[in-house]
Amino acid sequence: MDFCGGCGKPVVEGDQFCSGCGKPVLAVENAVSLVGTSGASEADTATPPEPARIAPPPTPPVAPVRVTGMGLKGPSRGTLILAGTAVLLVAIVFAAGLVARNIMQGGDLPQQGASKSAKATAVSRTRGPASEVRATITVGKNPEGVAVDGSAHTTYVTNADDDTVSVIDTRSNAVTDTITVGKRPSGLAVGESTHTAYVTNSSDVTVSVIDTRSNAVTDTITVGKRPVGVAVDGSAHTAYVTNADDGTVSVIDTRSNAVTDTITVGKRPLGVAVDGSAHTAYVTNADDGTVSVIDTRSNAVTDTITVGIRPLGVAVDGSAHTAYVTNFFGSTVSVIDTSSNTVRKTIPAGEFPNSVAVDGPAHTAYVTNGGQVLVIDTESRKVTDTITLSRNPAGVSVDPSTGTVYVICKDDGTVSVLTAR
Repeated sequence: MDFCGGCGKPVVEGDQFCSGCGKPVLAVENAVSLVGTSGASEADTATPPEPARIAPPPTPPVAPVRVTGMGLKGPSRGTLILAGTAVLLVAIVFAAGLVARNIMQGGDLPQQGASKSAKATAVSRTRGPASEVRATITVGKNPEGVAVDGSAHTTYVTNADDDTVSVIDTRSNAVTDTITVGKRPSGLAVGESTHTAYVTNSSDVTVSVIDTRSNAVTDTITVGKRPVGVAVDGSAHTAYVTNADDGTVSVIDTRSNAVTDTITVGKRPLGVAVDGSAHTAYVTNADDGTVSVIDTRSNAVTDTITVGIRPLGVAVDGSAHTAYVTNFFGSTVSVIDTSSNTVRKTIPAGEFPNSVAVDGPAHTAYVTNGGQVLVIDTESRKVTDTITLSRNPAGVSVDPSTGTVYVICKDDGTVSVLTAR
């Protein structure tokens, strides 16, 4: 007779289940033999064991059977599983903490400039356009022309009704000096390398030469009738002056301050801009609706481009091979491809657009009209912003070193300073 390994009661040979605990006899025997429990042998089956030997074993020996089904000792297996699980949990928590801290500090967000290379890229990015009035500076009566000397942190403004030029410190936005020039000063251009400014005096056929270091007039040059626009080509030591009533352009050698040539262009030339790298000057002819293209090496007109009605201002973006012309009565801006001298696009510009300036690094052009400053993206050739200035804005210039824009307002004798938001 066998005895049940679970409850210790005798089991009749041939029974498949113990009458005491209900477990299969074979399963119980196999389970006991796996853990080395002293069960019944074949000899024992002939003689019933003594009562002391048939006492039911304690419950704990059964529990190891369930834990050690893989043949390992119970305590060792459980310890290993628990220890491994604990180590794994600690590793997961630690790694998760590192990832969380990295994200919180911007480590996985390159747009926040976490790495040195990202910071360097951010610094080298092209600046955005100016779009907000940051200061308003009072100058003289009826300002007409404006030019910036970025290297000297200075802006110059001609005051037509005062016969003066206002000198503005661009770091403090304050007028630091006022220079008396000729009658009814109009256009203005600066030669940074020679520390010189050139002012056209439209009522006395002269150009005043100013030493920008001393703010003193050092020379007066006689040109044609009613000089209006002026541009300087520093690399060629030359200045170009439009003479509106003569239909000509005076060419000045800036080393000797002498007129070396006079070029016939269209009717009533007003604006002029120079692309030194291309050895070309562009002159707007208001009564012709054209732009004269001048080869500055030969001082000859090489082309004439038809634009809008009464073109006034002109600015050149040499790096993009583009010129921009404001058409006062046409209410447009003509975009000229300077490599082919053809108008590539005409941009609506509101009523009476008069002046234009280009900020090459920001891919932006600024146009003043009767009451606004238009911001034009020079890549898409579309107006992207409009800044309202109700005091008749009529002149604009950009500081090439900072991108700051200076706009003269004729009605109240002020200059509005525009910077990026």
